[in-house]
Amino acid sequence: MARSFLSLCLLFLAANHHPWATGADIPIDMALIPSGEFMMGSPEGSDGFPDERPERHVYLSGYFLDRFEVTNQAYAAFVRATGHRSPANANQAATLWTNESPIVGIERHPVVNVSWEDADAYCRWAGKRLPTEAEWEKAARGTDGRRYPWGETWDFTMANSASYWAQRTIEFNSGADWDAFWIRGEGARLAKENGIQGEVLTMPVDSFPQARSPYGLFGMAGNAAEWVQDWYDPNYYKHAPLTDPTGPVRGAIKAMRGGSWLKPAASLRTTDRDWGTIDSRPSGTGFRCAKDAH
Repeated sequence: MARSFLSLCLLFLAANHHPWATGADIPIDMALIPSGEFMMGSPEGSDGFPDERPERHVYLSGYFLDRFEVTNQAYAAFVRATGHRSPANANQAATLWTNESPIVGIERHPVVNVSWEDADAYCRWAGKRLPTEAEWEKAARGTDGRRYPWGETWDFTMANSASYWAQRTIEFNSGADWDAFWIRGEGARLAKENGIQGEVLTMPVDSFPQARSPYGLFGMAGNAAEWVQDWYDPNYYKHAPLTDPTGPVRGAIKAMRGGSWLKPAASLRTTDRDWGTIDSRPSGTGFRCAKDAH
């Protein structure tokens, strides 16, 4: 009788088992973000921006996310295999590829000057997809609601941003502030002295290992901002589902996350939201890919 009961229990468990990835199943250079709830957004009364509110508990199914931003080297393999266009910028000096290949020395830097459409095409070619905003934020801040991938306290030495290059905290309160720093001021000088072709200040994707996210992901703040799957809507959080949200059904602009080498300190918070037109190819924007884990 006991043996029959045990057999029935085993049959029930087998019928209701949902396979999850083990350590051996995790794809190379990806991290498993397990299913569960996390706190998304910023609370009322905080210094978060209005599009980060309301703060809410969101449940996500398990997924994988690239440990590193997609590199120029990886993107070059995609370009060679598919004939897809190579990255380019409207400012020729900020275009870091020649003859369908990245210039020497930036192979391990994040690919930039790619549009959302380019990023989506790469991820599909790789058998993956772009992460949702919610997936990106959980991977960056974990389940303890941290403000930055490394913890609660801002430190300009922990990520590639405007503050890192200036060696002090930089904030821009207006477009005029941005111009004063990057076009006419200190940032322009720093880019000319230290930048790739005197323009672009990206760094290798495995920089700042001390700033990895709770799941071991590199570069979730700064270096390159990252395209995500969602259409951007500043009011989406007010009515978004609390389980596996995928963003608005339609829109005019796509969401970005993480801030970049160009951005002020506020843009490197895990909750910060940014956006770009679907065909724009900024010198501060790249991406990483995700994959379902079940």
